[in-house]
Parts: sequence; C-alpha cells; structure tokens
Amino acid sequence: MRILGVDIGGTKTLVGVVDETGTVLAKERIETPGALGPGVNLPAILNACDSLGHTFDAVGIGCGGPLDRRTGTLLDVPNLPGWNGVCLTQVFEERFKVRAYLDNDATAAAMGEHIFGAGKGVDDMVFFTMSTGIGGGIIAGGKPYRGSADYAGEFGHHTIKTDGPECRCGSRGCLESLASGTAIARIAGERVRAGNASSLKNVTEITAEAVLHAALAGDELAREVWDEAMENMGIGVANVVSILNPSLVIIGGGVTRAGDALFEPVRAVVKKRVMKPIGELVKIVPAANGDLFGLYGAAAIALDEIRQYKEIPNVDFAGADLH
Repeated sequence: MRILGVDIGGTKTLVGVVDETGTVLAKERIETPGALGPGVNLPAILNACDSLGHTFDAVGIGCGGPLDRRTGTLLDVPNLPGWNGVCLTQVFEERFKVRAYLDNDATAAAMGEHIFGAGKGVDDMVFFTMSTGIGGGIIAGGKPYRGSADYAGEFGHHTIKTDGPECRCGSRGCLESLASGTAIARIAGERVRAGNASSLKNVTEITAEAVLHAALAGDELAREVWDEAMENMGIGVANVVSILNPSLVIIGGGVTRAGDALFEPVRAVVKKRVMKPIGELVKIVPAANGDLFGLYGAAAIALDEIRQYKEIPNVDFAGADLH
C-alpha cells in the first residue's frame, strides 16, 4: 500500500509517497509562502505531487488548524491567509481519484511517530512540536485523541505564567510565548535592545539556534534566556504528563536539534515537578522521524483510516458524497 503524504505549512510544503512499512519512495519540498495564497500555492503543491512519479492508494494531508477534519475543510488558519473555506480533501480527490483525509498537523505528527517512529507499539503517548510555535498530539489507547471539536493537544496554549507575555492566541503567558523557537529569539532580542551585554549584536538576526550557540560559548545573557525557556518547557511537559499520564513523551521540531541541551533540562524539570510514580514511568525522547515527521504524519492519517476499513474504500467519484 502506498500513501501520498502532504504536509502543508505557511512557508514550505513537503510531499512524498510512503509505503506501509514507512519507506519514503519519493519526496519533494517546495516553498509555499503564505502571502501567495491558495491560488498560487495549491496548484504548485498538486504539481509537486504529480512530479513524484509514483501511484498511490490514498492521500493524507496534515495542516495547521483550525480545520474541519470531517469535511476536509480549512477554517481561518493564521499562517495560511486566504485558505479559509478551502476543501482540501475534495481538491485532492478530484485530482487523483483516491480518497483523501485531512487532520491537524500536530495530531498527524503524533500518529506518524506512533505508527512509524519512536512511539511504535506505545498505546499512551503524547507528541510535542517545538519550532516556530508549540503544538501537540495525543495517542490514548492506541488511538488519536482529538477532543469534542478536534482541538485537543493545544499544548502550546496552556498558561505557564499568568503575567507572562502576550501570545498570538490572545492569552498571556502561554507555553508557546515562553519556550518556542520564536519566543527564545524574541526574548533574547528584547534583552539585547534593553542594553544588556551580549555577543548577540544584530537583533534582527537573532534565532533560537544563535541563542543556543552563544549560550554554549559562555554568553551569560544567552544562557539565561535558554535556561528559562527550558525551565518553562519542562513545566509545560510536566503539566501534560500529570494530566494524561502517558508512558512516553516525544518532542520534535526544529528546536530539538539542540539535543541534550534541550532534553536534559526538560527531563530534570519533569522529574522534579510530577508525582514520583508518574515521573518514574514516563520517558522523554526525540522524534525518530526527524525533519520528515510532518510527511510521516500526513501518511499516517490516511493509513490509520484505511486500517479501520480493513481495505481501501471503494469510492464513486462520479457523483457520490465524498465526505
């Protein structure tokens, strides 16, 4: 069985054909700047899928929300202006004449790790994405848990500090506003602009990666910013662990390239803050699917749906209601 995976983002999109063993048969990354809108980006994505040169049995699409998974329609996605109301599943079904499935990209990534990655065989686990923002997905009893309206797993938007910085969601002190890659860069830039001594000189070019490199080189300001972010991330993970009691926490995304500089402090905070039996049970590990976790996640969405049917669904594309 072969699945076309489509991981749509506000700056780039990754498409690829993945078989049920997790082998990526072909893949392509294309730039899809959000400002260009669906009129330019959607045809480019479809053409990239055509260029892969493989047949496939279904399409899985992962995308940031909010979205309506049941109808396959995007709602008012912040990083995809102009896509509100686009029925992605219909577009792909009409183009490729196979069933298409849509899900939140973080839930998809959790499914990808559960089926293909570090969570294979683990029935109760959570997945954190830690990059530009912070998101999450939940696997409970071997199944994705989505909540009543498919919004479960918004780990980036629970409050860590009630008097913290304003978050893009409209609240204050959210985990995303304190520990995401964007937040790390912003906080460092604010402190440099305030006149604090640092080797981080060009405020407009400060990134989370630059902060980490400066911290490892002995920059005191960078070390403080990094340590605070990891403390806050640890608190966020500890809260989720205390509530959901997973046996495994997987963290993926660009910031996790920091390796031990991220995982060691986060594990220490979790161990300190959760009840001892819970802390002794849970393991916190990096995503096994690396930079392809979005592609694997998109493929996993479709594969999971097909496995529920026990066979590839037979769809009459000539006139049937596809949704």
